[in-house]
Parts: sequence; C-alpha cells; structure tokens
Amino acid sequence: MIKEDQTIVYREAAAPGGSPALASAALPPAPHERSVDVDSVLLFRYSALTFNGHRIHYDLPYATEVEHYRGLVIHGPLQATLLLNFAAMIGDRPPRGFSFRGNNPATGAQRLVLRGTPGEDGALALEVQGADGNVTMKATAQW
Repeated sequence: MIKEDQTIVYREAAAPGGSPALASAALPPAPHERSVDVDSVLLFRYSALTFNGHRIHYDLPYATEVEHYRGLVIHGPLQATLLLNFAAMIGDRPPRGFSFRGNNPATGAQRLVLRGTPGEDGALALEVQGADGNVTMKATAQW
C-alpha cells in the first residue's frame, strides 16, 4: 500500500532583484555522497514525465522575469526522487518508508550533492545540498 500526505506551502512573491538566501555553513562529509548534475534538459524531461506544465521549470525568461527566481526551479519532487533512488542504492533495496521536506529552493543549472547518514534507529537521514551550500531538501528512509 502506498500512502501519500502532502502539505504544500507557497512563498510570497519575491521582489525583482531581491537578495539570494544566505548559504549554510560548510557541511562535514557524509558517509554516503553522490553528485547529480541538473540542467535545463533534465528539468524539461522531468516536467514532461510528471505532466508538470509549470513554466518555472523550463521557461527561463518566465522563471526570472515573471516569477523572479534566479533561474529555472529544480522540482522538489525531482530532488525527492533522486534521494529515494539514492536510499535504495545505499540499502540495496527500496525503503519501506520515505518522507521528505523541502527547505530552500534550488534554481539554475548546478551540481547537487546527495548525502546520506545512517541513524542509530536504522533509518537513513538524507539531504540535498545545492551548489550555493544551502540544504534544499531533507528526507528520511526506513527499511
């Protein structure tokens, strides 16, 4: 059985030319790390695969001039999918439970770093770190 529970929070409109979020402090190395290069082609393909027609993911002028993002927005569900696949790779099988939460928007073509740290309870703590040092998503996988 698959159960999905969503809480979606929309941000206030950013002012044109607003200042970017401050980068997090450098994170110590995690036991499991993997890099993923995200570009406009991946964003377009993921939008098509998931039937997500929101232009912030594939139309750069719209994303920057109308929505005032710094670049194309990297889908939260794409980041969650990357973390879920990463957890399955680490655990040699799909997790029985997986939960995630977006922390910061990730925009523009960049290299994301997926990080996994086993917990004492057998769960795996996961996160995505953007090129700017911000943790953009956190997740937990259980087997």
